[in-house]
Amino acid sequence: SLHFISHQSGITNAGWAAFSKLLCDPSSIESTYLSNHNIGTIGEHEMLGTPFNIRRYLDLNELLDRRHAAIHKILKSHPDLDMEPFFQWKLKLLPAVINWFQSARSRMVANDLIGESIQSQRQNLPSRELSALYKFVRGMPALTVISYWQQQVINIQARRRRLDVEEETAWVRLGGRPRDERNVEFIQIGAKRMRQE
Repeated sequence: SLHFISHQSGITNAGWAAFSKLLCDPSSIESTYLSNHNIGTIGEHEMLGTPFNIRRYLDLNELLDRRHAAIHKILKSHPDLDMEPFFQWKLKLLPAVINWFQSARSRMVANDLIGESIQSQRQNLPSRELSALYKFVRGMPALTVISYWQQQVINIQARRRRLDVEEETAWVRLGGRPRDERNVEFIQIGAKRMRQE
C-alpha cells in the first residue's frame, strides 16, 4: 500500500496514468500479467482522492489472489485475446487455455463484490472462450484434423484390446485354446455343458 494524502501529494493526471499502467498495463497480455497485483491502496485509506479506474484495480488486488487479479485484468483489458503467440506449442497448450477460462469462471462466480465489471465479464466469458478455441482450431487446421483421426485410431485400438481380453477370458473359462481339431470339439462340448448348467 502507498499511503499519502492525495490532494496534498501533487500527483498530476500523468502521475495517475503511471499508477494505472503500474496496476494494469494494457499494452499486451504479457504486460497485463506482469503488472502489479499486490498493491491494495494508493493515497488515503478510504482512497477518496484516488481516480475510479485505479480504485477498481486496487479492489481487484485487495479482494483476489495475484493469479485471479491478473486473470480479471487480462479479461478487462483485452476483449479479443490473441491466441497466435501460443501456436508455437501447437495443441499442447490448448488444455491450459481451457483451464484458464474455467479458473476465471469459477472466481467470477465466487467474487461478486467488484460489481458491474464482473457481471459483464461473466456474461461474455463463454463466447470469449469459444472464440479462443476457434482461433486455435483455425490457426492449426492440419493438427486438429490429425488429432481427430489419431483419437479415432486410439479408440479403435482400445476396443480391439478389450475384445482381446474378453476373448482370452472366454478361452480360460472354456479350458484353454484348442491345439488341434479334437480340442476344438472338446471345448465345444464343454461350452454346451456350461450353457446347460
